[in-house]
Amino acid sequence: MRLKSLSRIATILSLLIVVTLSGQIQAQTGCARCASPVRQIQNGGSVPWVDVATRYRPDPVRIEETPAASSPFYSPAREDTGTGENRLFVPTRRPAPSLVPTESVAPAATEDSPSDKPRPPVKPAASKATIAEKISLRFADPRVIRMLQQLTPQGAESFYVEVSELIDGRHITPATYARRVDNALDHVAQALEVPSFVEAAQVRGSTAAISDLQGELQKMRTQVKVRSTNDALVVLRSVQRMADQSISINPAAISLEFLYGATDSLDQFSMLLPPERNGGPSVGLRDNVVGIGVEVEPHANGLKILKLLPGGPAAQADLRRGDVITHADGNDLKQLELNRAVDLIVGPVGTPVQIEASRGGKSGRVTLTRQKIALHSVVDVRMEDQSKGVAYLKLEQFADSTMNEIDAALMKLHQQGMESLILDLRGNPGGLLTTAIALSDRFLPAGTIVSTRGRTLSDNSKETAHYANTWKVPLVVLIDHNSASASEIFAAAIQENHRGVIVGEKSYGKGTVQTLFPLQTFPAALRLTTAKFYSPEGREMSGAGVTPDVKVTAESDPIRQEDAVLNEALRQISNPRVKDMANSYRRTGETQDESHVAA
Repeated sequence: MRLKSLSRIATILSLLIVVTLSGQIQAQTGCARCASPVRQIQNGGSVPWVDVATRYRPDPVRIEETPAASSPFYSPAREDTGTGENRLFVPTRRPAPSLVPTESVAPAATEDSPSDKPRPPVKPAASKATIAEKISLRFADPRVIRMLQQLTPQGAESFYVEVSELIDGRHITPATYARRVDNALDHVAQALEVPSFVEAAQVRGSTAAISDLQGELQKMRTQVKVRSTNDALVVLRSVQRMADQSISINPAAISLEFLYGATDSLDQFSMLLPPERNGGPSVGLRDNVVGIGVEVEPHANGLKILKLLPGGPAAQADLRRGDVITHADGNDLKQLELNRAVDLIVGPVGTPVQIEASRGGKSGRVTLTRQKIALHSVVDVRMEDQSKGVAYLKLEQFADSTMNEIDAALMKLHQQGMESLILDLRGNPGGLLTTAIALSDRFLPAGTIVSTRGRTLSDNSKETAHYANTWKVPLVVLIDHNSASASEIFAAAIQENHRGVIVGEKSYGKGTVQTLFPLQTFPAALRLTTAKFYSPEGREMSGAGVTPDVKVTAESDPIRQEDAVLNEALRQISNPRVKDMANSYRRTGETQDESHVAA
């Protein structure tokens, strides 16, 4: 399950294939990155995935080399974990396209300085989006429009039944049918005044007719008695007939609002995921994407580039962080809703797209070829202090390929003289539960890693560490308020097993497990909260998160460009107590010294 991703802060998205939206009011992708901790199912089908908690067995970990001489592991013998390559996409070397200046000068809008600070998942704002705002965003999303165009009346009913049965059987606290249908009736009534819905649903009718229909819908909310899926379908058909008699409207749009009325009645991490452009469900965590290789956020003049993905077309061209993409293939992106703007840029692999971008009041054009781009979990690996053997590793997400990258990075650092490790999880919104467990198992010789509790046996689990293949280097873990889900599982496992020190800010506090269910009746997916997860000591993580052993403000010195959290980590890693934590850890999971925090 992926720990979803979340409506919050400046919407971030991977202009690749999958747009990782971190700020969409409409819950169409959760943490994703945060909010999105999810397990990816390779072949679709009926097999569910799990958020931050993904219940599946990962591919065998591939160890590229065996450590020589002194072993960095608690157990000197490493098990044979399989062979194979880490098949990451390597872009073909070719002359890089360049940004050609244009005669036009882009409007000199005020642009914030690009920030390297992680953005997802960020705490929800105090005020929630209204139903009308959710509907407006929903029907401005090209994925939802495509779904609307593909749905038939009969297919929509089958779609609704499947979603309802999954909510009934798997959601940790399913809403009653009365609440789901009440939500749906309110949604349809309000949608009739939302321009994006009116356009997409092809609503035609006089103001008086629409007003009368809204009144009838509100009246139904107090009259209907709904206790089951069949009752809900009766109300759905009744609304469609009523609307057909008074106005002109696509009946599939009413069906969609009944679906969203059901999912919106659940928690913030449960949601319906519409199909992507290629027809498959929008599933979040991926090891590669197709596009031009940028992460963007909305800007007054288009899309502002937050990050260029290594090896992507944008990185090979003259595009830079902070540039504003104003046009795609001649289409003006100014004031377009985020998903619509992104939809004009993404496309099939190998196809060209002409990008016009502005920088410092000037603009230029460049034609890029959309390509497959590898998404890396490990984004920084280095010896932070070679003289003391202090290594640094930055982990951005917990995905399918993460452990292959982690194992290769740790071996590389070991060969460079690593004697201790700083593992940076700041800004990491989480990912797969299985990956969080596997990473914890790399540093814990024994002890509980995490437990989950839900409504079914399959949602209840207790994961423990294994002695083999465990690194014994002293460890400091960095977290902040954007460290969520799988990041919190790892940090809590290290902290409560007294294996290392946690430095930074209190983490996000997601604490719930989402399972992703690919649907059979339509090429979409349903993400449901199916369990909560608990720390090794049995502490509920939802809303609580992980409190660091050493609290340090996340703000860095802007003049000296110093990282206060990293500086404190370097101080802590030199403290003999941190080394004692690693060296005194027994195979039973007990330590000789129960003192935990290095002051």
